[in-house]
Amino acid sequence: MRLTDVIEQYLIECDNRGRADGTLALYRRELGLLARWLECLGVVDLEVVTLSLLRQFLNFLINSDSEKRFPNAIIQGRLLPSTIGTYVSVVKAFFQWCVVEDLLSASPAARLKKPQVAKKVLPTFTDEHIEKMLAACDTDSRTGFRDYVILLVLLDTGMRVSELCGLRLTDVYPRYVRVMGKGQKEREIGIHPDVSKMLWRYINKHRASFNIEDDHVFLSERGPLTVVAVEVMFETIGKRAGVTGVRVSPHTMRHTFSKRYLKSGGDLFKLSRELGHSSVQVTGNIYLGDFNSTDARQDHERHSPVNGVNLGKVKDSKKAKRSKK
Repeated sequence: MRLTDVIEQYLIECDNRGRADGTLALYRRELGLLARWLECLGVVDLEVVTLSLLRQFLNFLINSDSEKRFPNAIIQGRLLPSTIGTYVSVVKAFFQWCVVEDLLSASPAARLKKPQVAKKVLPTFTDEHIEKMLAACDTDSRTGFRDYVILLVLLDTGMRVSELCGLRLTDVYPRYVRVMGKGQKEREIGIHPDVSKMLWRYINKHRASFNIEDDHVFLSERGPLTVVAVEVMFETIGKRAGVTGVRVSPHTMRHTFSKRYLKSGGDLFKLSRELGHSSVQVTGNIYLGDFNSTDARQDHERHSPVNGVNLGKVKDSKKAKRSKK
């Protein structure tokens, strides 16, 4: 069986299982690169792929630059270990599917290992960063007001940028928004009254001036706003605002929301549900890295179990001895 044909069937299966468009695009890009690389070695059939070949492909990913991977690539340079880890996950999932479908007796990727990734704490936005970015938006223009509202919505909800771009008019309510998360799981996220007011103003005043017949909340000159467009918007605003020392991206805003939610005494379980995570453990592993002991002890007195205990009266031993004299 030709590897490219099997990959196409796998992508159809993933689409049938409700995988998001962005996820399907990722699978197509990464598995397509594997197929093209193998074809250059004369390997075109699924059954011929071995663990040794996959390890060579992994080495190619580690040492190649963007031009070797994708001609005319926009993003230059080598892949990060975390990105290579994504390739490994996609390849392993594909070959495991081949085993389940009885296309292979065993997966050649079963013993393929991800490169080690250094655990780094992602810095979050400070009040000064956020205020500078908001001030950098020209709220007198429709795109400037839109960008201003996007910053507020992401800061207030911590939603994924893909969820923001997928918002429809029918998903917006006075006190919450409804989003479609990973795995086609729908959830509700609360929204602050002040942010709700700004979102209402954008929808009812500025959005119509884009003259786009579409029910997505956030629009561009050509149609619904895309994930890439929002990421570029963040980079542009960050440079305009002179923000340094932190990665200016929608995902940093998600981290900022999470840390501030916990720092203000928010419940980890509720945060996990608002973020759309499968478990509290996932939330803790991802978003507690920048939440240190200094942050944790701020509310110690308010949450201490001692508050509910009757300590009684304790005599001062020194005073007691003086009174006896």
